[in-house]
Amino acid sequence: MSLSLISRSPHLQRLRNEGYDLEVNSGFLLVRDVPYVDAQRQVQRGILVVKLDLTADVAERPGDHTAYFIGNCPCDTQGRQIEQILNKSQTEHLAPDLTANHFFSAKPRSGAYEDYYEKVTLYVTLISGPATVLQPGVTAQTFAPIRAQSKESVFAYLDTASTRAEIVMPMEKFKGLRIALVGLGGTGAYILDLVSKTPVAEIHLFDGDLLHQHNAFRYPGAVPFAKLEHAPLKVEYLREVYSHLHTGIVAHPCMITADNVSELRSFDYVFLSVDRTDVRELVVKELRGTSTSLLDVGMGVHLVRDTQQIWGVCRVTTLTAEYHDHAARTLPLGEAEGDALYRSNIQIADLNSLNAAMAVGMWKRLCGFYADNSRANHFTFTTNSNEMANSEGEEE
Repeated sequence: MSLSLISRSPHLQRLRNEGYDLEVNSGFLLVRDVPYVDAQRQVQRGILVVKLDLTADVAERPGDHTAYFIGNCPCDTQGRQIEQILNKSQTEHLAPDLTANHFFSAKPRSGAYEDYYEKVTLYVTLISGPATVLQPGVTAQTFAPIRAQSKESVFAYLDTASTRAEIVMPMEKFKGLRIALVGLGGTGAYILDLVSKTPVAEIHLFDGDLLHQHNAFRYPGAVPFAKLEHAPLKVEYLREVYSHLHTGIVAHPCMITADNVSELRSFDYVFLSVDRTDVRELVVKELRGTSTSLLDVGMGVHLVRDTQQIWGVCRVTTLTAEYHDHAARTLPLGEAEGDALYRSNIQIADLNSLNAAMAVGMWKRLCGFYADNSRANHFTFTTNSNEMANSEGEEE
């Protein structure tokens, strides 16, 4: 109730977006961590409590100009009570688990508050003003982390980034999707990093390899040395790390083979990040004619020894139910002549992350999150020319 009421009330959501720590309890809005000065001229933190006037579970315009406070009585910089807003100091039980210590009254110049944003920010300014003098930089805008409360949420804590950016509705396009990531090397791990920040229902990780020290230098974040000492499976390590953010991550400690490739048919989208052309061909053939869309990524990086410079190419190819025939022309399959381009052992973290961002960007276009006028299903980025090239399937 608390999180949904705040998200449906624009002025409360504005307060949260600006970093105020809010909670709704029994019809009252609680603003936590409000700094104030006590009688000993020490900076403390208390809770501002404001009664909510609701219309269909949406906070509209405050019905009065009063508020409650939990904590010691706020004082000025000399330790004297702020008499201009203090109505009375006494214990008052507002709800079974909510008890206030002080009752305030502060009218705005207009005589009535326009909304809860105006009311809360004015009270916070009046209460916190002396604290900012004694301790410059102290603020009620703490941006405190918020745990997700809804059982329907796939996140361990609230996605405040989407509400802050006002992209909640576009993000809805990802809900309910089941995603598979085949291959969790450098590129695959970065794909997981990006996809885990969307509200897809499930993210399944397929890889049978162990996480070694060289992998750590092309993985997102920093792999602890203690983890490397135990050589965990890549999928188990990544599941453990990203489950702190997304609750729907499932580890499959195995490679894709002819015996299990049919499992990929149950997913909405499959990201394929492997350098073995036989596995790529196996997956492409299995998903042909199904409703599962495939995003295949490839990266070729080479060292020019006479100049000691690197050049490389990143590729993303998309195969959907509507368009699949270009696979033979654009993908290195079997013993394709161009296969060597994508079989280099050189891996560089920035190109891994770029390749992953290209793939996830393409996926988001397929989902309708990004506007897409190109309709490209195959594109590449080349480092030496610093150019990205699109190819539309209908024109190949």
